[in-house]
Amino acid sequence: MISLKDKPLLMAKPILKDTFVMAAIETNRDKEINGAKKGKAKIESTEAIETKHKKSKKAKALQMDIESPDNEEDTAELTLTPEEEQRLISLAETLLNSWDVDVKGIEVIQGNQMALVWKVQTSKGPICLKRIHRPEKKALFSIYAQDYLAKKGARVPGIIPNKKNQLYTKFGPFLFVVYEWIEGRPFELTNTEDLQMIMKGLAQFHKASIGYRPPAGVPVFTKLGRWPNHMIKRTQQMETWKKIAQQYPDDPFSTAYLEQIDPIIKEAKSTLKRLLDSPYNSWVRAVKKQPNLCHQDYGTGNSLLGPDGKIWVIDLDTVSFDLPIRDLRKMIVPLLDTNGTWDHEKFDIMLSAYESVTPLTNEQKKIMFIDMLFPYELYDIIRERYVRKSPLLVTELEEAFEYERIKSRALNELIAQYK
Repeated sequence: MISLKDKPLLMAKPILKDTFVMAAIETNRDKEINGAKKGKAKIESTEAIETKHKKSKKAKALQMDIESPDNEEDTAELTLTPEEEQRLISLAETLLNSWDVDVKGIEVIQGNQMALVWKVQTSKGPICLKRIHRPEKKALFSIYAQDYLAKKGARVPGIIPNKKNQLYTKFGPFLFVVYEWIEGRPFELTNTEDLQMIMKGLAQFHKASIGYRPPAGVPVFTKLGRWPNHMIKRTQQMETWKKIAQQYPDDPFSTAYLEQIDPIIKEAKSTLKRLLDSPYNSWVRAVKKQPNLCHQDYGTGNSLLGPDGKIWVIDLDTVSFDLPIRDLRKMIVPLLDTNGTWDHEKFDIMLSAYESVTPLTNEQKKIMFIDMLFPYELYDIIRERYVRKSPLLVTELEEAFEYERIKSRALNELIAQYK
């Protein structure tokens, strides 16, 4: 499906001995996360955090030989043993019996909790076997969306039907799909030409997706109109984390959180009001009549530049109906957090490249700037500490707070231009 040879060959232990791969891991992981939400987060001491941080850095360093420089996945820290790899190859052999393919060889490309991907050599060339890491109903929405786009001529990998002429095979609780294998290189976002191309690819994807409707019986997966609710829930959660932080006066992370979070929460509430006062709802109503897809995870890991110089969009597992600017926010905002300043030049390059394919009105750009104002990235960092109990250092929180302040100044200036 993609040039996955650059991604890590990793799997978190334990690997299940039966062929219903990862089912128990997924269940346990969900229970842990839900339990963390219900119970009070146990905050580790600074010494324990620093110890874990050092161990994590050491483990990641050992992975450098098998990870590409562009890979940012930290889903596991252990390489597959030969026995584990063979177990996954055997699973692939079993699954591929559902397809009419002449298998010559199988290579495990990804084997962790979040992804199972194999490159399969056949008499007609390479193909990709993949497990969809989504609940079945959401998986079906994305599978049929990708098939629609491929048959429409969009630059996404085509799906190869199984012997029953179905787009997927269900095995245990999971859906497995076979795709065309796409060769290409990842984009280098420090290169202006690559940066422009990846943004044009996103605009082309949005444009091509208009017209998709899932088949009867497949639920629609949409986020249209739900942004206010997302903002409300996150703002409430940040208030709740204050209560947790107050119970740990000797914890530097919690102290820094309490010292700096109030202005962020205040702006989050202000951002919600600005969104509700904007033409957001009218734009949502218009898009609902002929919705486009949002990728929801677009970036260098999910796009490729083909040998023909054209852009491929890959890994469509998380697609949903939404305003196209949601993908722009997720793509642009993290990229500008590089040197402690708001990179106006890079911002303009990215937005101009997108608009060269799909122009945005001034009202639509203002809505995008408002959405960018909300502290989604800071929220994710805090959630890692208080919900997932990850060993984050206070410096990471301090840097995230500073970026929010930098981002706020830049975006408020942009919003003022569109009054």
